[in-house]
Amino acid sequence: MHKILQKGKDWVKLVIDLSIYSLPTIYSAGYVFLDRAYIYLDKDKKGKVIAWLFPKNKNENLDSLAMDFSNELVNYAHYFTSLKVNAGVIKTLIQRALFSVAPSLVNEAAEKNIESLIKELENEEKKQAKKVK
Repeated sequence: MHKILQKGKDWVKLVIDLSIYSLPTIYSAGYVFLDRAYIYLDKDKKGKVIAWLFPKNKNENLDSLAMDFSNELVNYAHYFTSLKVNAGVIKTLIQRALFSVAPSLVNEAAEKNIESLIKELENEEKKQAKKVK
């Protein structure tokens, strides 16, 4: 059994599973903790990320520091997941905001979209022609 959390006199070590948390999530959580702790990241032989936290304040509770770091991991995992889910809506809102400021952008975007579709169709026709030969 692999311990998720280990403590020493002035450090706490967390084992983070990359199948649960992505590297950007780990980096984001670590960034939030830069004012509270020195952070050293490493990878073990099983491919898990090891986060060593050395509190800057000697009176910092190590259990609390580790649990707060874990909460930040969940926070950023949720943030990045929501960002992926809502990417289409965000793109649409930004486009509408830009188009309302400069309506000429609508025509340019439509022309680029049409050109892109024509290129895709031409490429598809070429692929089909090669298959027939």
